[in-house]
Amino acid sequence: MVYLIDARIDYNLLQGRLDELLPLEWQQTSKMFDSGQLLGIWRKASAKGVVAIWNLPDHEAVHAQIRAMPLYPYMSDIEVTPLVPHPRYPHFCVAPADGDRGS
Repeated sequence: MVYLIDARIDYNLLQGRLDELLPLEWQQTSKMFDSGQLLGIWRKASAKGVVAIWNLPDHEAVHAQIRAMPLYPYMSDIEVTPLVPHPRYPHFCVAPADGDRGS
């Protein structure tokens, strides 16, 4: 199932840990992208969080993945919205094949 993840990240709470945690966060998101679990990710223009599209089997997997993210302790206002295909554009709710994800 495809999910919209909208999370606020309070970078002020990191207190100097950003250089330590950000590479770990990027490793995690790279693994998710390579496996087809992360379909897209964007920074908010306010620089206070991210919006992402995840492809995970169920709500429990989403919950577990959110809690596994290195920046999770600094996230607030996490909104998870399950998405269903639009009747006109159903292909947007389907993960691309391995060769179609880009580099």
